[in-house]
Amino acid sequence: MDKKNIAILMGGLSEERVISLKSAAFVEEHLSKSKYRSRVIILDEDRWYDRDSGEEVNRNDFSVQFGGEKISFDGVYLIIHGPPVEDGRIQGYFDLLGIPHTTCDTFTSALCFNKQATKHYLKPFGVPMAQSVLLKGGQLPDKEQLKEVGFPVFVKPNQHGSSFGISRADDGESLRTSCEFAYEFDEEILVESYLEGREFSCGVIQKEGEILALLPTEIISETEFFDYAAKYEHRSQEITPADISKAQSDQCRALSAKIYDLLNCRGMVRIDYILHGGIFTMLEVNTVPGLSPESIIPAQARAMGWSYEEFLDRVVEEMWK
Repeated sequence: MDKKNIAILMGGLSEERVISLKSAAFVEEHLSKSKYRSRVIILDEDRWYDRDSGEEVNRNDFSVQFGGEKISFDGVYLIIHGPPVEDGRIQGYFDLLGIPHTTCDTFTSALCFNKQATKHYLKPFGVPMAQSVLLKGGQLPDKEQLKEVGFPVFVKPNQHGSSFGISRADDGESLRTSCEFAYEFDEEILVESYLEGREFSCGVIQKEGEILALLPTEIISETEFFDYAAKYEHRSQEITPADISKAQSDQCRALSAKIYDLLNCRGMVRIDYILHGGIFTMLEVNTVPGLSPESIIPAQARAMGWSYEEFLDRVVEEMWK
């Protein structure tokens, strides 16, 4: 069988670059060596290049020269968190070139990267979500907006990931500080009602064209919430599969598959929830979830009985369908 050439595109333009490097290393290590020849391509703000040779990428056709030979790619494993992948920009480039990739398309990626826009899109379909208000340009919430969300609240950048810029506010003074902090990462911020409850996350992929939600994970954070330290510095306990009833697990998985379908997602997606009042309430949709050793999705793949190689195979094979 002829091996396919796969580019593993990593790096990016945001603070999440460090997570991309970890995720790309996971993909490179566990991608089937019998099926694929992979090369790691690094995307920086001023250059795209092959990691091993240092050769520049020809952006006219996304090819590289190696050993006097031109290498073109049959597909691209996109593993950049944040811009220009999680916001959908690079997908348009690959679509124009006719090169398949592993993530959602431009529209869905851009939509999901915008937390408030995702909520507006899903609201008519009855998806449970926390109340929130969108602010921009340094604005603070007025009295009417505060009545909508109440205290405490979480304040977060509207378009960012890996919990950068998120904090909790319990009163007016801390709210101002939290808003100023979130504005350091984005010109738009979200002030969202705090919901008491247990935190869960559920991965979703496609298997032979059918949507398949993975077994949910419960996240028990040592910090105030599931922030950067909890995610990437081992300051949380992540229980996979979650210690909940089968009915609750089925409820979470069914809702995750529904959201994936409504948003027309492709590839690997992770959806985060609070179990509040017996209802899984959606927090956000991650279209490029982390694949570092500390990440949730690899644990869910193991819980499904798959090796890492089998799991990545499922993700990669779907991009040609």
